[in-house]
Amino acid sequence: MTSSLLGYILVIASLESEKGSVRSADVAQRLGVARASVCKAADRLAEGGWAARGEGSRLHLTEKGRGVAEDYAPVRELLNSVFRAKLGLSEARADRETLAVLGALKEDTVKRIARSYCAKERE
Repeated sequence: MTSSLLGYILVIASLESEKGSVRSADVAQRLGVARASVCKAADRLAEGGWAARGEGSRLHLTEKGRGVAEDYAPVRELLNSVFRAKLGLSEARADRETLAVLGALKEDTVKRIARSYCAKERE
């Protein structure tokens, strides 16, 4: 999975939890991209089984997509906070670089980071 697709999955998950229903326009606005980019990404997400399209350009994550979001979200938060607090990166830059790092990691590595570091933060 690319960091770009991961970003779309995480944004869709976030919007689903905030709004319940996710429009392509909402995703485009959140990511600062054109709706055409969201449509292309939605096709790739559907091909990979991570998301599906609904009525009126609505998107929703599949079970597979929700699983990815659940696995990656805590590590995303961890890396984002480190990049902002320890390295002084802006929120936008920290998020871009976090997604780039997460996109380069194997899924089992992300799960190991979550088990090792993210569980401790919740305690």
